Amino acid sequence: MPPKNKMLAIEIFMTKKDEHEFSIKLRESLPGIYFIDFHPWDSPFPPMKNSIALCYDKLNSIVVISDESIVSQAEYIKNDVKPFPTGSGYMGNPIGRGLIQYQHSKEAGYAKGCIMNGRLAASYFPENDPETDVFVKTVWKIFKKGAKKVYAINPETGELYRDKPETRYFAWPDAAKIYDGTHGRYLAATAFNFYIAK
Repeated sequence: MPPKNKMLAIEIFMTKKDEHEFSIKLRESLPGIYFIDFHPWDSPFPPMKNSIALCYDKLNSIVVISDESIVSQAEYIKNDVKPFPTGSGYMGNPIGRGLIQYQHSKEAGYAKGCIMNGRLAASYFPENDPETDVFVKTVWKIFKKGAKKVYAINPETGELYRDKPETRYFAWPDAAKIYDGTHGRYLAATAFNFYIAK
């Protein structure tokens, strides 16, 4: 029986301040962690940063989170970075063994003053890759420990739709504080799905 692929994702609301704090917490528990500012690169050497909050080189930048103990920076460049078929630019793998994809939260174009969710995502084979399994579980644990629960809200009445928190969405403290429902500022997954955090 072939090994089963495990796919995980958390929908997240974070400001740059939250990203900075999250990066500090990650580095405290995982000293070998590094962050790749992920977008099409001009050279085969992707920009490696010390914080998720610094990975904004391009408008479409996302982040690859990895750990030297699983995939060193040199290994990533050697094995994961490839030239575009057109011969213009380079790109690496955003997800896989030893890799976690992080998508920034962004201003919601469909709701002025609100922020839309980003995402943490991982895809790997636990049976064949126990190191990545431990790595992902550690990152998820650190994220959830610092996060607040999110509740669906009616922006017109200010009333919660239900008492139970959402199971897929989480907000870190700065995002929760800024987008708390006052002055039309909400955590907004879509033009019809608004949240606040507690």
